[in-house]
Amino acid sequence: MKFELNLTIDKIYSHIIHLFQLAKIDNRFVKEEKRYLYALGRKNGVTEKEVDNIIREATDINFHEPETIKEKIVFLYEYIQMMLVDNKLDEREAHMCAIIAERMDLEGGLVGSMTNSIVTAKDENRAPELSDKELELYIRNPEDLL
Repeated sequence: MKFELNLTIDKIYSHIIHLFQLAKIDNRFVKEEKRYLYALGRKNGVTEKEVDNIIREATDINFHEPETIKEKIVFLYEYIQMMLVDNKLDEREAHMCAIIAERMDLEGGLVGSMTNSIVTAKDENRAPELSDKELELYIRNPEDLL
């Protein structure tokens, strides 16, 4: 995904920790999830070693709430990607994504809509992700895509 956000280091660290917490909600933290965190870290200027340190020292850190609709949609998308990266749809992870969406003042139904779009892409032998164009539609009109 090419959507770049200009995030503070506190927001990046918070996001990595909360993605890690989502990943281990099913009591497993698999290599695909770790690779996803590394990729997200690199995208935001955080090295793999720093990601390892962040998750090793992870405590209950404040959730640095995204401020713009773009940040909210991209964060939600990244939570959903983390949920699906191990090719297992766990109800606890899906429920947590819905809670996160609501906490960011987004409709919980966006989780299902985005998840279905990603799974459909995979079923159609396309990359299991939203295109920049699809993500832009969610950013512009999230309610229209429920």
